[in-house]
Amino acid sequence: MPNLNPNGNPVRVGQTILRTPGLKGVANSYPSGAPGMRAAEQTSDAFERALNNQDIQSQETIEITGTAEVPVGNVSTRSTSFEEPAIVAEVPDPGDTFGQFVLYTDESGVMTWNFPVGEDNRIDVTRGRATRTYVIPRTVPPTEGASTTRSLMGVIGKKVLKVLVFPLVDPILGNVGDYFVQQWERRNRKTRLRSFTAKNYSSSEMPQFGTSDWAALAAGRSLLMVHGTISSTHAAFSLMSPEYVDRLCQNYNGRVFAFDHLTLSESPRGNVDWFLKQLPQDTRLDLDIICHSRGGLVSRALAERAVTSNSPDVQVRKIVFVGTPNAGTILTDAQYMSTFLDSYTNALNLFLNIMPETGVIEALDAIITVAKQLSVNSLKGLDGLQSMCPGGDFLKALNQGKRDDKKYFSISSNFEPLQNPGFKAYFANRLMDKIFKAENDLVVPTASGYETNGSDFFPIDDRYLFSKGDVHHCNYFAQQETRDKVLEWLS
Repeated sequence: MPNLNPNGNPVRVGQTILRTPGLKGVANSYPSGAPGMRAAEQTSDAFERALNNQDIQSQETIEITGTAEVPVGNVSTRSTSFEEPAIVAEVPDPGDTFGQFVLYTDESGVMTWNFPVGEDNRIDVTRGRATRTYVIPRTVPPTEGASTTRSLMGVIGKKVLKVLVFPLVDPILGNVGDYFVQQWERRNRKTRLRSFTAKNYSSSEMPQFGTSDWAALAAGRSLLMVHGTISSTHAAFSLMSPEYVDRLCQNYNGRVFAFDHLTLSESPRGNVDWFLKQLPQDTRLDLDIICHSRGGLVSRALAERAVTSNSPDVQVRKIVFVGTPNAGTILTDAQYMSTFLDSYTNALNLFLNIMPETGVIEALDAIITVAKQLSVNSLKGLDGLQSMCPGGDFLKALNQGKRDDKKYFSISSNFEPLQNPGFKAYFANRLMDKIFKAENDLVVPTASGYETNGSDFFPIDDRYLFSKGDVHHCNYFAQQETRDKVLEWLS
């Protein structure tokens, strides 16, 4: 087990060469298929299943223990694009037929997705080289109070670099490249309108609406549930209790339904076009909406669309936005897309103990698919994600709405991790100081949900804010305050 060299000289660990100026520790390599690799990693079953679903193989796992930051003199150091101290890893190229990325976990369980870069820290997937270079964020965070019950990687108190490879030709979808996410999402995610009751809201096995369902909805005010990014109805609202869902259904005399839609590759307007085409002729809908994250943009595209004489008769009365990027989120800008994956992955870690495993696996499947496309340096076909980009074409057009009698409500959070000091340090140093530079819920800026953005519907005065606590982008519906405000506003 080699010792890291704090003076920055290279150290070979297994197949990989590490440079760690200012960091000492002991490294151990577990090559693919090594007997002790799975035991050393202690990865969760959900994570392993997601990797298997995506045909991801482990090329090598490096475990670093006994780490400490040490003062160094005049040593040339390389930092990440966020100016963080780095571990520089030179990893053997997997060959022309494989893609590669590195998943890094620090001592407190914080996870980051890393892609090969050139000297300018931009993704570089040039072929024909013997190695690929990864510049990985490096700190030695405090681990006191870090949860050791469950995590995706299952490792607390050590650094783990997991070198992952995958075939560049998918047997079903073809080449991993432009529009790969779009092809994957259309094949693996359902677009449908489905019922939503206390008995079936957390079930994925629901049929598409039929004629009789539309007739029932048209009988009075109905409630529509719209999920957010990389999610689905049965995952996004699974943290609601059956008793709470039953109360929603009673309030609307059973007229509650949900919209499963594509979130990565399809724009919100594309989602709405599909929705409207499903309505039988002469069907009239009178709706309230509960929506999460990007689902709020879909809801606004439906509510604020231009109505023509031959367009379906759909009137939206009230919308409750929960963690919605009405003014966008910078994480969907091209230069921050890998941090978008980091944020969602760490959010999964934060509520792994309360989310159904199927929801975790589905989210990881989507995250890994985007990571595959990013690893070949392509952002094409990610219209669903980039609809949330501040200043992008979609939000520019959306945020020109003229106010009418619709009522908007907003729930947002100023997230601050309280239980894990290592995650708190990562959150403060990267997301707060380097990217958002404003309060946020881990994925969306806090004020993006309700602040002035150019639309006459904003700012939203009827709003609720979770301030400085463990409420983040993915656990709003686990909070009693969220459920109470929704009932109050929709009464």
